[in-house]
Amino acid sequence: MGLWRCFCVAALFVLLAASASATTVTGRSSTMAEWYDDPDGNGAVPIYQYLILNARDISDTDINFRFYGRLGTDLNDHVDADNRLYYAYAEKRGINDRFDVKLGRHLVFNTAGSTLMDGISVDYSDDGPYTASLFGGGDVKYYESYDEKDIVAGGKVGGKFLENNNLKLGLSYIQKWEDSAATHQLIGLDAFYDHGVFFEAYSEYQFNYLSNTMSYLLLGFNYHEHFDWQARVEYLYSKPVFSSTSIYSVFAVDEYEEIMGQLNYRLGTGMFAFGRFTHEMYKAVSNANVIEVGVEKIRTDRFFGSLSGVARVHEEGQDLYGVRGRAAYLLNHRFQVGGGASIDVLERRLQIFDGQETSIEGDYEETSHRIWADVTMYLGPRSSLEASISRIESDLWNEYYYGNIRFNYHF
Repeated sequence: MGLWRCFCVAALFVLLAASASATTVTGRSSTMAEWYDDPDGNGAVPIYQYLILNARDISDTDINFRFYGRLGTDLNDHVDADNRLYYAYAEKRGINDRFDVKLGRHLVFNTAGSTLMDGISVDYSDDGPYTASLFGGGDVKYYESYDEKDIVAGGKVGGKFLENNNLKLGLSYIQKWEDSAATHQLIGLDAFYDHGVFFEAYSEYQFNYLSNTMSYLLLGFNYHEHFDWQARVEYLYSKPVFSSTSIYSVFAVDEYEEIMGQLNYRLGTGMFAFGRFTHEMYKAVSNANVIEVGVEKIRTDRFFGSLSGVARVHEEGQDLYGVRGRAAYLLNHRFQVGGGASIDVLERRLQIFDGQETSIEGDYEETSHRIWADVTMYLGPRSSLEASISRIESDLWNEYYYGNIRFNYHF
């Protein structure tokens, strides 16, 4: 179904739902314009219309409907401002006090993997120690069309153990097919232990069955006995997972490992200091150590922001010392101003290639300078206007400017 028709169907559905008794309809409309230079130096001016709709308890049936999508176009025809349908599904909770059901386009996520699919999900829970879920449908790819042979299916079983149910364990599985050929078979394990007073421990493990290798591992420990300070350590292992039909699946891929430790200390109401050390381990290039120390103020009144110093020490001498900060201040009930900078701090982004063009960041961008300013004007209890401008330097582009303006309306 074309996205225009999806928008019309969703709007009609909500209008009908709004006229039904006991139905509550809420949502948000956002109109956004962007402007920036693409890799060839051409100015792009994409325009997007976003729409979120939520209809709850339709006609006293306890059925909810949720919709999120966008329409887009580039006024200069330099980049593809794709239309997107992020989700559109009906949901029924508490069937026989045991089952929750989703039908339509929605995101499924577990330790084995995640997918956006057009299908059905069924979750089971009877308030006991065990839970289960099953899902299946068409595997949605934003940048490629899919047919009835591109499907995904999987599920998860989990449970709560020990006297206070403070140990949670889960086993999950996901499999994808493309043109009837199995492209992904992933198994996931997750565990979470909450001591309550002293600490939390957690882990996630993903196994790629088709290549017979571990693809992801996370081990973490969070100590929080003291009110004024907390400590956290994590180990991360990651190896890319490619479709078995992709040419990249036959090439050796780089593994990545990381050990991270962080300490937070409370300075006062809404304000704390933090220190973070990360040891990055690579196979093809030398390892690096990243140290960040700073302070952060969460919003408790009119001001919030953070400031930190960052040092990246590389074994081959490619050291980098920078600063990162952001701040926002609520002038009054109408205006908020803010801004920030990230100078000589590496920020990596991976974007999906759409087959024709790339997004603003490109397939891969390593940014070292980013300075921005923004302002928000609250027009009323339901509407606001946001604007921002950024100057960015990266390895992909020496320098470019990015700006956007967005009008939001809540209903």
